[in-house]
Amino acid sequence: MGLKVSVSGVRGRFPEDLTLEHVMNFTRVFSSMLSDRCADRCALAMDTRRSSRIIAAVASAVLREHGVDVYNLGVAPTPVLVRESRASRVGAGMMVTASHNPLEWNGLKFALNGRGIPADLLKSSSSSSSSSSSSRISSRIGVEHWSSASSSIYLDDLLRFLALDGYNAKGVAVAVDTADGSSRPYILEILARLGFRAVVMDGVAADPTGSDLAHLYTAISNECRLGLALDMDGDRAVVLTGRIYKPDDTLLICLAKAVEMGCRSITVSIDTSNAVRDLARAMNCKLYYSKVGEANVVDAMLKNGSSAGGEGSSAGFIMAEFNLCRDGLLASALSLSMLDRLDEIMEYSSRYIVRRGKVDARCINNEKMIDILLSTHAYSEPITIDGIKLVLDEHTWVLVRPSNTEDVVRLSVESDSIDRCNELYRMYEQMIRDVGM
Repeated sequence: MGLKVSVSGVRGRFPEDLTLEHVMNFTRVFSSMLSDRCADRCALAMDTRRSSRIIAAVASAVLREHGVDVYNLGVAPTPVLVRESRASRVGAGMMVTASHNPLEWNGLKFALNGRGIPADLLKSSSSSSSSSSSSRISSRIGVEHWSSASSSIYLDDLLRFLALDGYNAKGVAVAVDTADGSSRPYILEILARLGFRAVVMDGVAADPTGSDLAHLYTAISNECRLGLALDMDGDRAVVLTGRIYKPDDTLLICLAKAVEMGCRSITVSIDTSNAVRDLARAMNCKLYYSKVGEANVVDAMLKNGSSAGGEGSSAGFIMAEFNLCRDGLLASALSLSMLDRLDEIMEYSSRYIVRRGKVDARCINNEKMIDILLSTHAYSEPITIDGIKLVLDEHTWVLVRPSNTEDVVRLSVESDSIDRCNELYRMYEQMIRDVGM
């Protein structure tokens, strides 16, 4: 598959594609960036993959080699790490995770002053030599501090921000699947603090948006009011309300709450359901679109002055005043606070059918593919900010784009008819495959 370096960080199969040499090289470049900014502290966290501990140990050693003090959070979600990286706290952060990728993968995410840094901007690769960075090594050896207070600080901040300190669900049951990832103790404490009863049903799927989550549906049909599924590093949260779900439902619910809290402008990636558009129209809220990818959404949010946004396809919600990253814990807490309004909000979701998938892209020329798609189907509007999105009518669109994290082409189709959605998906899937033949 090869090493993937993008706005989403660095990731690959460990140790075949992502090696410890890669880890050292990227960490050295990041350390030099900190040195250039006269910064000498960095928070470090990891998810629960088997390879995370060795990668984190190597990253810590390289940071300290360059005179950077490491504040080690141990196993902690990416949203917690990003908040620790704010200028008012540690100032920088490194996360060892491959997020929603399969368990045999691992990777690195980087943060400065409370927001992610695209890994491709670090201009590091396996060709980087240790000798080229040796001159940047500090005469001072950094110190490693183990931080145990970050969890309680984060959770206190979260509940205070959402004004949920006095909320009491009185024992309402919620089914939870964290894939035994880094968010597990955090989401359980959130549920406990809000008065919910957690029914833990951890599965093995690293990506909740790609799993059928049948075990959570069973729990909802029996005793649970809601289902929550988070990915390995806690930046994605899927909310199940008891009906057929799509990842966009998480964003829909959270944006409704954000508008209720005063948000008047939202920015979402182009791979987001029309349900969000309809919600924005109904609530008199401005809506902007961005390229797919957390860093791209954050850039567009800041440019547009949007206080909330996210990615429908990844069940990712961002609220700028709290965290400039996708935050599955924040999304979960917001959704839990909206229990009494879920039926009203989900009416927007029920209008549409979304189907997403991927096609092997190792033999596909992306420019040729886009040219063919533009020439072979009628459409009312093409959008080319990320791959090609064809808006066929008010209710129907098709998006074809190269993945940032895998060697695949991602295909998304939405319509108000399940038959048309499936027909279009099959048509474009075959067209993509034909390009690669």
